[in-house]
Amino acid sequence: MPPPEEQKNLDALGALLESRGLDAADFIDTLNLLSAIKKRDEEKAAKEAEEPKEKALKIFGDKEYVFETRNDVFIYRDNRTKSGRYYVRIYDAKTKKVHSESLRTTNRIEALAAAEKLYREKRDKLTRGVKLVSINTKELIGIYLRSRFKERTSIPHTGITYSSYDNLIKKLKYWEDFIKYHKHTKTKIENIPPELAKGFAYWIKEQPKQFYQGKERSNETINQVVAAVKKMYKDVAVEEKYITLAEFPNFKYLKVQRDTAPKRDVLETEEREQIQKFLQYKYTREKYIDDNERLKRRQFAFLFTIHYATGARNKELLGLRWRDISVVKGEREELKMINRALFIPPENSKTGKGRHIVSPVAETLERMKKMYMDNGIDCGRDDFIFPNLSKTKRNQNIPYAQPAIEKRLAKVIELSGIKEQLEKDGRHITLYSARHYYATDALMRKVDIYTLSLNMGTSISYLTSTYSHITTMMKSEEITQEQGYHKVLAERKRSKQEAQRD
Repeated sequence: MPPPEEQKNLDALGALLESRGLDAADFIDTLNLLSAIKKRDEEKAAKEAEEPKEKALKIFGDKEYVFETRNDVFIYRDNRTKSGRYYVRIYDAKTKKVHSESLRTTNRIEALAAAEKLYREKRDKLTRGVKLVSINTKELIGIYLRSRFKERTSIPHTGITYSSYDNLIKKLKYWEDFIKYHKHTKTKIENIPPELAKGFAYWIKEQPKQFYQGKERSNETINQVVAAVKKMYKDVAVEEKYITLAEFPNFKYLKVQRDTAPKRDVLETEEREQIQKFLQYKYTREKYIDDNERLKRRQFAFLFTIHYATGARNKELLGLRWRDISVVKGEREELKMINRALFIPPENSKTGKGRHIVSPVAETLERMKKMYMDNGIDCGRDDFIFPNLSKTKRNQNIPYAQPAIEKRLAKVIELSGIKEQLEKDGRHITLYSARHYYATDALMRKVDIYTLSLNMGTSISYLTSTYSHITTMMKSEEITQEQGYHKVLAERKRSKQEAQRD
């Protein structure tokens, strides 16, 4: 007989079962089921707890925490390898990132010391969310150039043009040389002092020039180099999380004058005419030169004339093909004998927009074409108007290269006798000077600025700001009206009129 208290509980349980329509057998079955479920859950939990441990033991041999008070970093030997070398494993709970790498030693003491040092470096990177892999400056440049290489295109503003990509390589070379100069070639970019970049622009300014020696680099040109390097750091170093903004180089730009007058010097009208006469009567008729050199000189003479008559950009001019030349539709017959429309396709335009340049160069083009044909030079639709005439490249449809033209222009300026005057005035004439000459001459001839902007493929605002001094000269009579000499003339005129009335 059970104790009274226990019997009381059993009677209460029996009454509960009866109220639910159950008997003692049902109750025992329920207890057995609950016991089985509990046992199964316990076995599952034990198995889950044991499996990672067994798996870890298969990988982590001789596991040892680096710090007694931390469990986020430990050294171990990889049981899957036979080298016996120690590895380190670092885990960041906040970012849930793991970093493991070989410590390149089998010595436990060395491994602990190396792991402690590495932990302090990598732990900081894990916390800041940057990549654990470090790169130096040369590697950074390589990554950036490879990414930009994929964006190369022949159409401006749809990627990076081939010529711009070549210029980018040259600009980044300045930074690589600057880093080398300061003995940071092997330094990881996050360890290069940010303030070092402050002197980059000034360092470039002090470097000797390969071209146009004797004339220092403009601040605008140097700032373009700085901007290119700065963009590389932004697009790769920061965006790809090699560094944070805290390690971003502190670049400084050089001061630039706000004056937007032409950056290149311009020939006077008399000087341009002097050069053209020299080209026509002396340069192309000089004795003791072979036929190939004479042909090249005649081609340069035609190029000089067309360049100054069209104001085309250097790239646009050298990229012209015979298919791009056409008669201006709707013109009077007499004008069709003079003018030609030169089509600049989008891929050959700086703005990425095609346009036509109308210029009185019909006769010059015809004469040049006849010269080519007389010398067996191809003039098909797809052939360049200014091909390379070297014997090894003739009729391969390779365009005239700008450096070769610049070199010949410098020689012509010297032989024509105007070099001394240019140096006296501190002027430096390049191929691009032709474009500024064209704009200046057109404005002085009072060509409508809107029409000029269409022909040149540039904005009205640029023309207005760049050639404002020309606009002032054009309006000199209106500006000085009733001033100075004009005022004296006006007073004399009034006095004369009064005298006549008397």
